[in-house]
Amino acid sequence: MLGQVSKSGWGICSALLPLLAGVALGCGGGGGSSPPLPPPGGGPIILRVDPASGPFTKLADAVAEAQRLQTATAGLEVLIEILGTGRETLQSNLALDGGDGTNGGRIRITSSTAYEILTGLFDVIVASQTSLQGVDVVLGGGRVQVNNGTFQPRKVTLNDPRSNILVNGNAAVLEGALNQLAEILCQQFLDPCVQISGNGRVSRVSPIVSKTGGVGIGTVPGSSPILENNTILLQALGALAVRYGDNSGGIFRNNQIEGDPPTAGAGLVLQARQAGTSGTTGIQLDGAGSIPSIQSNRIGVGRIAGSVGIRILQGTQARTISGNTFLARGEGVGVAIQAAPGTPDAVVAAYLAGNTFQGNFAQRVTGEPAPIPAPAPTPTETPTPTPAPTPSPTPTPPVLGTGPIQVTLSWNTIDDLNLYVTDPTKQTVFFNNRIVPSGGRLDVDANADCVAVTQNAVENVFWASTPPSGPYFIEVRLFRRCSQSTAPIPFTVTVRKSGNVAQTFSGLATSPGLAGRFTFSFP
Repeated sequence: MLGQVSKSGWGICSALLPLLAGVALGCGGGGGSSPPLPPPGGGPIILRVDPASGPFTKLADAVAEAQRLQTATAGLEVLIEILGTGRETLQSNLALDGGDGTNGGRIRITSSTAYEILTGLFDVIVASQTSLQGVDVVLGGGRVQVNNGTFQPRKVTLNDPRSNILVNGNAAVLEGALNQLAEILCQQFLDPCVQISGNGRVSRVSPIVSKTGGVGIGTVPGSSPILENNTILLQALGALAVRYGDNSGGIFRNNQIEGDPPTAGAGLVLQARQAGTSGTTGIQLDGAGSIPSIQSNRIGVGRIAGSVGIRILQGTQARTISGNTFLARGEGVGVAIQAAPGTPDAVVAAYLAGNTFQGNFAQRVTGEPAPIPAPAPTPTETPTPTPAPTPSPTPTPPVLGTGPIQVTLSWNTIDDLNLYVTDPTKQTVFFNNRIVPSGGRLDVDANADCVAVTQNAVENVFWASTPPSGPYFIEVRLFRRCSQSTAPIPFTVTVRKSGNVAQTFSGLATSPGLAGRFTFSFP
């Protein structure tokens, strides 16, 4: 409840406001009890949240005050800055609705620290002209509704079968904060984990689906969203990464899907392989009107029988499916593209010619003609020579690019770790974006897709010319294990400036997803 303010106290505060235009003052004390007046010149009102020192100790209180101010002042913009680490349990919906919804006001929330919102049964609603950036959200029965607003979380955890994330409207945006990849832990949820209605955009998020048969991202009929630069990990039997409803389309590009649950040795998986009914699916097109453009993606097809990269249930017409790389995780098990029954040979041929297939699939595209085996040669008896002993080859270490900035990730297992480096212009260098405009470049990517693996693994990002000044952000992620080991994977990140070691970071990767975040500055 807002406190009372004396007339004399308010007079003193009001006199100071022209000197501090645009700066938040909780003039009534630590509870945020007296809001600042709108500053001269039309700049935004700034409200600050710090659980330890205020002026607002809860985000919900700051939002309520922002709405009160906007209702009183048409067109007012309010910026809420979360400055202190904290955890907040909602007592009602957290609705960023721009005041009364008719005055054109905007609410923007940013967080520069770890701030976690526990929703319980309540919803987080990000409406038009509002944004919520940099927070962690744990859904325990409530939902996140992105209703034409912008939601940029650090992480979202779904722990209840009633919860999911709704991306509604043509202007809705769901993306990782600060150009980082935001984890969406789809553990218990209402399918799909992320539901898209409209022509919005989903970018730089990493749904990790660990519910058997769960769907990571789904579109409703009539939607045409843009899905780009996402990483979707399927960690449960029968899981589906992306499902396009009938009469939906849009663009699906520069994404990565990994369809292999990390339980390859478990008896349950062995049983699933034998039954052939519990494989994972990368993308499913439900109807003849499901026509997204699917281009320039990397799709790992699982090793469980029945695993499919792209499954087309209906519609035999040619679709835009090109420039993708399909990777077989099993030996002669999965199908890269399962075309609808009756698909013409010319369409099958176009899918074969327009995409890249790595590894041994049961079928690359269903309906492709089986290869005619060459006749086996008649064996002739030849003496077996005694082989000379072959020395073990010494692996040649890769030549690493260097310059004013060099960031090197190193580890000593055959597993596939990935390095992400974000520059001050918010451009991220990683395996799927190897060169950025500022000059950053990834030149070494070890153990990629578990092909040509080495135990002396490195990934290297460098700037050969003068890079932008400011803060740089580093992320290390475990993409997938390439062995049966479940032991933690130690890694080291070394930052060099002009060839000299400036900083060193270390950590442990234990499960697929984020393993460590680090920062440094240049110069």
